Amino acid sequence: MSDFIIQIGKLITAFGDAEYRYLLLEPLIFYGILIGVVMLGVGFFMKAPKLQFAALITVGISAFAHVPYKEARLSAAPRIEQVYKISSPARMKGFNENTQSWLETVWQFRLLVLLAAVTLMIGINRNRFGFGLGVATCLLGLIVAKNAMWLHYQDAIAYHPNLKKHEAPIDRQPRVETPPAVTQYPWTPETANTAYVAPAASAPATLPLSTRLPAAPSMPVGRIPPPEVPVRPQARPVTPLPR
Repeated sequence: MSDFIIQIGKLITAFGDAEYRYLLLEPLIFYGILIGVVMLGVGFFMKAPKLQFAALITVGISAFAHVPYKEARLSAAPRIEQVYKISSPARMKGFNENTQSWLETVWQFRLLVLLAAVTLMIGINRNRFGFGLGVATCLLGLIVAKNAMWLHYQDAIAYHPNLKKHEAPIDRQPRVETPPAVTQYPWTPETANTAYVAPAASAPATLPLSTRLPAAPSMPVGRIPPPEVPVRPQARPVTPLPR
């Protein structure tokens, strides 16, 4: 319970800060207008006067929130300029340009508040003029919500330079080189050459019979040849010399 009370006290103190107040009101403007336009469109199709009445009030209050938002933004601008004037001059320049764009669109929010109020007083279902005012409020609400969301996006770029508009290192994917494609050709077996080639006739013997080598003796099948015994030399008779 003590933490809850401390947080409520800090939030009340933060509401007194102009910079936090304009940051809090900025998304409520286009979110409120979009919700009111959707409710108004549903009320047209369902023919629900109470839903149409609530939608017009939502659109009017959300568009009127541009008044305190503009005052808080202009009050916070000098301090923001002092902070970013040295550290990030480009961010300060973008913030000033967005502030001028918000000031240039003041007439759109005022016209939307006027249309919603007149439509509430006349009534959408009373006559054609009231129905036309309701349709005009719905169309203008879409345009104003789109412009407010675009300006909010420009502020987000100024505060968050790593949005998708700028390339961040984490967004860079490693480059993968694909290997070259290999063309495969179908394999066809070669036709086997089955033609019979007769062996060449042997040439006739031209050497004389005396020079031919003797044929090897044929050995009987199944017997082991006897070992060869070396022939010992015989002593020759010697005649003694006369004395």
